[in-house]
Amino acid sequence: MKKVIIAAVAVMGIVLAGCSSKQSTNKPSDTVTIVNHAQKAAHGIKSGNVVLVNKNTQNKKTSTGKFTAKFHLDPMIVQAKLNNATGLVKNYDYFIDGRTVYIHADNSWSKQRLPKKSPLIKSVRRQVSGSAAVKAMQYLKKHLKLQKNQTTDVLSYNGHGKLGSMVAKKLILAEANNSESTKNVLKKVTITKFVYKYTLNKKTYLPTNTYIYMQYQDKSSKKSITEEVTSTYSNVNQVKKFKVPDAIKHNAPKTNQVNE
Repeated sequence: MKKVIIAAVAVMGIVLAGCSSKQSTNKPSDTVTIVNHAQKAAHGIKSGNVVLVNKNTQNKKTSTGKFTAKFHLDPMIVQAKLNNATGLVKNYDYFIDGRTVYIHADNSWSKQRLPKKSPLIKSVRRQVSGSAAVKAMQYLKKHLKLQKNQTTDVLSYNGHGKLGSMVAKKLILAEANNSESTKNVLKKVTITKFVYKYTLNKKTYLPTNTYIYMQYQDKSSKKSITEEVTSTYSNVNQVKKFKVPDAIKHNAPKTNQVNE
């Protein structure tokens, strides 16, 4: 269950369209106006740098994973480093160029050709673009609080009721491609708290930081687990195009195609 939740929160989907249920003669609130601008800006993200930190806490022990990436989305190319304190391979670098993944682990590079519509590529795309946070924003649109600062605005939600539980589970299912196994796992889980913060640049409405926190409990064991995912963005839409270095592209040996 832990792996399902971590993968699901790692944030990252399709921006849903929506509008206020108020009559057209009424002006939208400042919060709704900023949400609309933020959604539009997020949909226009083409490149950037992102640092994503995931913390999982259970039985008073916390494990941390860190994902650092530079990216372009059209066409998609990502240069990333993954630090995973609990994984078998604790640190590795990789490039994704189209459907080809170049992985540096155990002091050597290798490359793999992924199948079309690869879930792995979709997942990485969601992570770098922050689409999970944007999807949550749509669900929470009418319940978000707005805090205005000098250079940023912050949209936030803090709750433990049906709305927070619904949003958390929808994000998990979206990341898992609505698989039946994930649906079955979620039947055994109670979401006890959901916290959301989306910080955006006041002028461009582009994200500078997103934060998603979930606290959930296994219905049978009653054990409580928390997940925190913090994403920090910089140079959004300002990263120059880059390529996989020729030395890696031409010299990395091929491995068997993976089903990811």
